[in-house]
Amino acid sequence: MMIGPWLFLLLRVGGGESYSGGGSDGGGSGGGDGSGELIYLFFRFLFWLTTEYPAIGIPVDIIVIIIVIKWWRKKQASQTLRVSTSTVAQAAPRLDALRRFDPNFSEITFSDFCYSVYALAHYARGKDLQRYAPYLSDAARAALQQRGGDVRAVVIGACNVVAFSGVDNPTVTATVMYESNLTEGGESWYVREQWLLERRRDILSPPPEKAKADHCPRCGAALQTRTDGSCDYCGVKIDSGAFHWYVRTITLYTKETRGPLLTSNVPERGTDRATVYQPHFALPPDFNREAFESRVRAIAKELQDAWTARDWERVRPLETENLFQMHRYWIDAYRRQNLRNVVDDFTITRVEPVKIAEDAFYEAITVRIFAQGRDSTIDDDGKVVAGSKTDLRRWSEYWTFVRTKITVASTVTCPNCGASVHAGATGVCSYCGGKLTVGHFDWILSRIEQDEAYG
Repeated sequence: MMIGPWLFLLLRVGGGESYSGGGSDGGGSGGGDGSGELIYLFFRFLFWLTTEYPAIGIPVDIIVIIIVIKWWRKKQASQTLRVSTSTVAQAAPRLDALRRFDPNFSEITFSDFCYSVYALAHYARGKDLQRYAPYLSDAARAALQQRGGDVRAVVIGACNVVAFSGVDNPTVTATVMYESNLTEGGESWYVREQWLLERRRDILSPPPEKAKADHCPRCGAALQTRTDGSCDYCGVKIDSGAFHWYVRTITLYTKETRGPLLTSNVPERGTDRATVYQPHFALPPDFNREAFESRVRAIAKELQDAWTARDWERVRPLETENLFQMHRYWIDAYRRQNLRNVVDDFTITRVEPVKIAEDAFYEAITVRIFAQGRDSTIDDDGKVVAGSKTDLRRWSEYWTFVRTKITVASTVTCPNCGASVHAGATGVCSYCGGKLTVGHFDWILSRIEQDEAYG
């Protein structure tokens, strides 16, 4: 299951051309560029320097060895990540198999949990990691604690289930790869890490409002733990996935200083590729495609207008909270750099449904959106710093929309301010503006995936 895309070089709402165009971690030809000969001459020079002037040559050798070792480790980590990511498509069907034993299992709810536990754990580094002992093993907490604290912002760009196993055993495990931007102190870090989660196969998943890592996995009360890690309400100390998903290990792959880059000009990729459909895809006979497509177009237009205006709060009812927070991070990045991304003459030329899914709580439809516009990034003086105000750019992306399958309650309690609220189509509290996690809401945007990433 691919939960989300990562948009490090961002132009327009979906990211598009910048998803995989920011650089290359490999490739290139091996011959004809003289690199082999240069490497041979370099090491020949090192050998001569070591034998003729050992006082100089030996320290240089040590430095070169350290550099080579670091390069090799980074390369191995990158290769491991690429191999793991290639198994995403194979992981999803096996994740669905969990519903045979847990009819409440929802990939959308699981996605919310993965985002929640990751963000809460990083914010708690150096502060109160013990509080999350019901979700994090001793080893997982130790791995986070070693990295220090002072995490001021967590933006999860990609959260992919790359392996899932154990459905024929009492315990199932899910390997989740994260890509994120963490602000620690005054620096922004690009991080890739692997979290291994486990749970008992036959437990019943909690409903969406109790599925995040801010509730006791056993009694459902607001998460508050004692010094020994037991729940302050039910008194149970949890050290496994007996009641909910439990993080067994955390492995850091990459940590690089990398802030948001907003002025990159990279061509679109994948727009001309054939559309990828779900096997045996068909919309239900009673599905109102016209009404659904009208809402898709209205959401896309509102998102683009809010993006240009750098006023993201107005679209909070139209996106899931995870996607909203990620987009708001980039809006803030544009503001800090005194930039604005503008797509003039924005038009959706085609909306093509490609996948439909449902679980106990939600329905989801993925569509391929074909669009065009004159995409440019300007500074506060109106100067174009990226893109073009005259060239027409065409692109396509896969957008996934979700809605509640049933009305959980007509009136709910807002988790943010405690007010009694009628949960209508917006999914937002009319008193404090907070996002509601229960109640009925109409189709909202849950995920954006690029052509070259969607499978």
